[in-house]
Amino acid sequence: MRWIFRVFMTLLTLVVLAIGAVFFIPAEKIADIAEAQFEANTGRRLVISGGVSPTIFPRLGVVLNDVTISNALWAGDTPMIEAAKLDVGVGFSALLGRDIVVEAFEIEAPVIRLQKNKQGDANWDFIAELGGGEDDGGPSQINSISLPKGEITGAVIIYDDAQAGIRQTLENLDASLALTELAGEASVSMSALLNGQAFAVDATVSGLQQLLDGGVQQVVGSLSSSNNLVRFDGVAGLDPLQAKGALDVDIKDQPALFALGGQVAPRIPEGMGQSLDIDGQLTLTPEQDVFLRNATLALDDNILKGDVDVALAGKVPFVTARLAGDRLDFSAMSTDTTEGDGAANAGAGGWSDARIDVSGIEAVEGKFTFKANAVDLGSIQLAQTEMSGTLDRSRLVLEFSKLGAFDGAVSGQFVVNNRNGLSVGGDMRATGVAMQRVLADFAGFDRLVGDAGLSLKFLGVGGTLDEIMKSLSGSGRMDVGAGEMLGLDIAGMLRNLDASYQGEGSKTVFDQISAAFTMDGGVLRNEDLAFRSKYLTATGAGSVDLGGQTVDYRLVPVALASEIDNGISVPVLVTGPWSNIKFRPDLKSLFDRELEEEKEKLKARAKAKEVELRAQAKAKEAELKARAAAKLQAELGVTRAEGESVEDSLKKGLENKAKDALLKLFD
Repeated sequence: MRWIFRVFMTLLTLVVLAIGAVFFIPAEKIADIAEAQFEANTGRRLVISGGVSPTIFPRLGVVLNDVTISNALWAGDTPMIEAAKLDVGVGFSALLGRDIVVEAFEIEAPVIRLQKNKQGDANWDFIAELGGGEDDGGPSQINSISLPKGEITGAVIIYDDAQAGIRQTLENLDASLALTELAGEASVSMSALLNGQAFAVDATVSGLQQLLDGGVQQVVGSLSSSNNLVRFDGVAGLDPLQAKGALDVDIKDQPALFALGGQVAPRIPEGMGQSLDIDGQLTLTPEQDVFLRNATLALDDNILKGDVDVALAGKVPFVTARLAGDRLDFSAMSTDTTEGDGAANAGAGGWSDARIDVSGIEAVEGKFTFKANAVDLGSIQLAQTEMSGTLDRSRLVLEFSKLGAFDGAVSGQFVVNNRNGLSVGGDMRATGVAMQRVLADFAGFDRLVGDAGLSLKFLGVGGTLDEIMKSLSGSGRMDVGAGEMLGLDIAGMLRNLDASYQGEGSKTVFDQISAAFTMDGGVLRNEDLAFRSKYLTATGAGSVDLGGQTVDYRLVPVALASEIDNGISVPVLVTGPWSNIKFRPDLKSLFDRELEEEKEKLKARAKAKEVELRAQAKAKEAELKARAAAKLQAELGVTRAEGESVEDSLKKGLENKAKDALLKLFD
């Protein structure tokens, strides 16, 4: 970085020439000498178009007007530096002692172009162009340099790095510099516009020369923009860029901060960092890795503590975080993650059709672990929570090892994928959850009371909650222990034979409910519901339209089966929108069943009559046969011997008659 000193010394030589020859050498001659001396020391051409004006009062010095410094040969004809006015004042007595005290160094409206080509060559690298070493023309030729007052006003700095593909412009730059000595403390204060956003920088460096030469020095600095403040107190180096020390970040205006980088701030729900306060020990390595240790992060009113690592060398930052909190409030996430006017249709019997904005997961990748004693998600209240997550190319995967929800425990995986449009999915398991709270929060149905074990695999696709719910597919199972079904008194209906019967408390107590289900196109279907209680059992089948928020289900209860043969059964239809579910007996089924029972009775009677008639016919047939046999026996004169059948007796009689007839023929 000693090229800075080479330029500085050349300009000071110009000052000495101007002061020493104020009455003896024409201004044009001074300009010619200065231009020649500058080119000899830097290899760049200095042009003073507006002339040179030596000054004696209020300080010794020189004023240069319309100054330009040429650019590197590869950078074209556009000057590297243009300035409307350059005013330099020195302490003459200090200069006689080989100390340079620049009492004032003022530049008005400069335009400074800092460029790098695709090969990595920098236009400010004067030494490389001259082929000299870093020690040539260095500050060792003088005792010391100090600058009590240095000012730049109305400057424009254009940084164009063709190798990195970066182009930035600082406008309206005003800066002041105070330097006790080159190897001593320096302080700088600067304000400017970057991408149309105002910001200010204040910094103090323990050793400017050492910092510019690539050393690490003590630095205290701050960056402010709008209501945002970043403060650092530690050590830092410029080449390569590195730092280590205490960091304090206070962000109150996210849009202003993102505007500095030429970006639009993502929509951040309340509680997730609309205001952000970070305290911790920062380490920035030459490899562009950032480590924040013993950190405290305040996301609005939510306090998290832990460690955060950020790798900046990739296409997007890669964040590794280990965070823990006590009681966290993220309730605004349930209502503040959408954009546009589509507020929820829930009041009209539907889901929200507002577009869901998850674009923030495209700007970063990483992995994290998270612990909290309680988390408020609005309609969902979480107890002790332990989870981990990965974010890779717009796909967020959350792994729940312990999640206290709905008075039970939940574990499993939840995925948000925004690679090719938004989709959400998961494979979740739960034990001991309060079904009344679960169904009330997710389906607006609060009549099932009992603790349950659940398993659920699901996938939903769409840009709104309405689209996701109408696309849900998957499968699951529910097993509920002892509980109550509010608003349903099947036993009372059966006992009173009244479909409108409610009864005090209006509920049915059960011992167990189990059911498996599938989902497709936002419709949940079940065919094997089993409901068991002391005096009542039931089976069920039907569908729940999750997208349309309606139910069409049929229960077949059997009451008093242990006391009455086949029990008493009245099928119940559960139908209607979630906001007004109706329970009513299936009267058509009752009529159909009674009709079927009557048919069966008639069939039984007909069969019994048929059996009776057949028996009567058989008896009559036997009687007729007996009469005929007796008549033949009498005619044949045969007497049936004991144990001999009628047929054998008649046969014997016929044989005897035949013999008698044959004998008569031969008489």
